[in-house]
This record gives sequence, structure tokens and C-alpha cells, in this order.
Amino acid sequence: MFKKLFSILILLFLFQFNYPEANAAERKSTAMNKQTREAICKTNYEALFKTTWNPNLSSDPEMINILQKYIFGEIFTIGNLDNKTREMITVTSLTVQQTLPQLKAHINALLNTGATPLEVREIIYQCAPFIGFPKTLNAIEIMNQVFIEKGINLPLENAATTDEKNRYHLGKNIQKPIYGDEIEQALNSVPNEMGKDVSKLLTEVCFGDFYTRKFLDIKTRELLVIAILTTTGNTDTLKKHIQGNLKVGNSKETIAATMIQCMPYTGFPNAIKALKILQEENEELAQPFEKGEINPYNKFFTGTTHLNMLVEKDEIWNSSIGNVTFDKGSRTNWHKHSGGQILLVTAGEGRYQEKGKPIQILKQGDVVKIPINVVHWHGAAPNSDFAHISIETNIPNNQNTWLEPVKDCEYK
Repeated sequence: MFKKLFSILILLFLFQFNYPEANAAERKSTAMNKQTREAICKTNYEALFKTTWNPNLSSDPEMINILQKYIFGEIFTIGNLDNKTREMITVTSLTVQQTLPQLKAHINALLNTGATPLEVREIIYQCAPFIGFPKTLNAIEIMNQVFIEKGINLPLENAATTDEKNRYHLGKNIQKPIYGDEIEQALNSVPNEMGKDVSKLLTEVCFGDFYTRKFLDIKTRELLVIAILTTTGNTDTLKKHIQGNLKVGNSKETIAATMIQCMPYTGFPNAIKALKILQEENEELAQPFEKGEINPYNKFFTGTTHLNMLVEKDEIWNSSIGNVTFDKGSRTNWHKHSGGQILLVTAGEGRYQEKGKPIQILKQGDVVKIPINVVHWHGAAPNSDFAHISIETNIPNNQNTWLEPVKDCEYK
């Protein structure tokens, strides 16, 4: 009996030793649950602003009481974010909205959490590709006022890591594993190939000039983009950056907490809209095969698709079978096969159309037999991911001919 009890005690000790952060978070949560929101507000406010909390000193104490207890006594208890991360998100949201008096107060608060001036600068710089340079410069002016008041010498250390020769290459190295070539594909029909120019600029500026800078890692930058897009309400871009955040290692819980942290500054509608989009991302497409890697043929598609080759074409089996997974709204270009094709629908809802005929809705279990040299397209429904098995028939005499993209007016 003593040995059994001793073994249990050893296991408990090891658990405590191996999970100090989890235990600390649990203790903090338990302690906060026992406090009133006013007490929690007081603790957080005084830690952030280094002054005694007394909202009644305000000229409008009723609003300040509601505001501060809501933010520091309630919002600050939701999710797994520390106070430094919460203030990084707050500074981001206030920069986006150009609420400059509040921004100054929260830059001070962010520095009080232990953030360095170099980190603060990067947080504000990160907004530029999404809100434009004039608004970013306004925020930089406020930031520099704070630095001067604190005796911080300007200009700060140079954080650039690229030059004119390598900014595209280094930007692409960050962009492609997270987002592939989806922007280039989305703009491929802009007149005079100006879409390619814009796609190149996005790689060079957003990823080359900003994401490569020192003092903030990619994971943090992506999380702050969630704050930017939650604040602006840009849901189309937000969907892609939720996926990007998951790829770089931010959990769904952290993304949700970031959206909620923006709520007092952006209002309930934008935050709830963002949370709904995250909730849709939680609903993973259930399919029998792995989705595979980014499709190497994505230049012939609109949107993002993944390809998992199940059977490679060879002299023994004389087959080519792949599992293709389409993000919502993604589809092939118009194309044809000199040997035909068979599609076996395994998950989600899709679309199929032959030239000159009505669009067909595809559901799990549907089989599509595509005749030789018939021009057609297939892909996901606007609001559903989609997966099918693609079987190339009449190999080796089967060649694909890719044609123009399917226009939005044709697709919808």
C-alpha cells in the first residue's frame, strides 16, 4: 500500500515538474475566478499604466467605469494571452483605427509590459501593407512622441535584413510556404499583365520589406495581422490569414482570443464576424485521403488547391489517380483532356460545367465522366471546401490543354 501511494506521489511530482506553465495558467485562472471584475480591472490597469486605478477622477466617470471594467476586468480574462500580447494587439487595433490619443496611452502601457521600443516600432510598421503608409506615419509620430518623453534616442536601430537584390527572393521564401501563389493566380487576368506587377509588389513590400525585419518573428506578425483584419472587417483576407496563422503555429484558441481582444476597440459586430469566420475554419473537411501539398498546377486554378497523388503514371499500372482538395470558391481553369477524365466526389460540395451547358452541383458520392476533348471546369462551391479523386483515362494518350480562367460571373 505504501509503495502504491509513493508511486502516485512521484507521478504527481513529475506532472508538476513537466507542466509548470499549464499549472501557473490554471492557478491564475482559478485566482481570477474568485475575484470581482473590479478587482481584476484594478490589478491589470495598475500594472499596465503604473498609476492608481480611480475612474471616478474622470470628467465622465460613468463611461470610464463601464469601459475599464469591461476591458481590463473581463476581456483580459478571456483566452490564453499574456498582457504583453494583449497590448500588442491593442496598439495594432488603435493604429488601424487612427485613434491616436488612446494609441499614445497604450504604447506607454505596452512598454510597461516589457516590450522593447524596437518591438513597438515593428508592431506599427507591420500595419503599413494593410492600412497604407499615411495612417502608419501618423501612428509612428505618436510612437516617437512617447519615445522622446521617455528619453529613448531616435532613430532606433535599423531592423532591415534585405536589400534591392534579395528582397523579392527572401519575401517569396516567407510567402510561398504560407500562402502559395494564390495572389498571382487571383490577378492573372488583370489587363496588360499588371496583376503580375501587383503580385510582385506584394511579395517585395509586404513580405520582403516588412516580414523579413528583425525584432518580431513571423508567428507574431501573422497574429497581429489577425488584429488588423478583425479591426478593418476585411473578411475575405481574414480567411486566408486564419489559415496562414494555423500554418505558422498559432492555435485556434490564440486566434480567437486575439479577435476578442480587439472587440472593445472595434465593436461587437466586427469581432463577432471574425469569430464566425474562425468557426468555419474549425469545420475541417472530412475526406478519406490526405489533402497533400499545395497543388503544383495552381497557376491553372483560381484560389488554392492541394494535390495528393495516389497513383503515379508508370509503365506497370498505366494510371494516374490524384486526390484534389479545393478551398471554398476555388476552381480549375477551363480545360480539356485528350483522353477524358473521371471524377469521384469524396467530400464537400462542388461544381462542374461543360462549355455551353448548365452548371452541375456535385455532392459526396457523385461520379462525373468527362468525355474526350470536352471543354469543362470543376471546383468547390462558393461556401464549401470540396474534394474529389481525379482519374486520368486512356493513358498514355491523354494530354491536358489548359485554357482561360473561369470568370466570377460564369462561376456564380
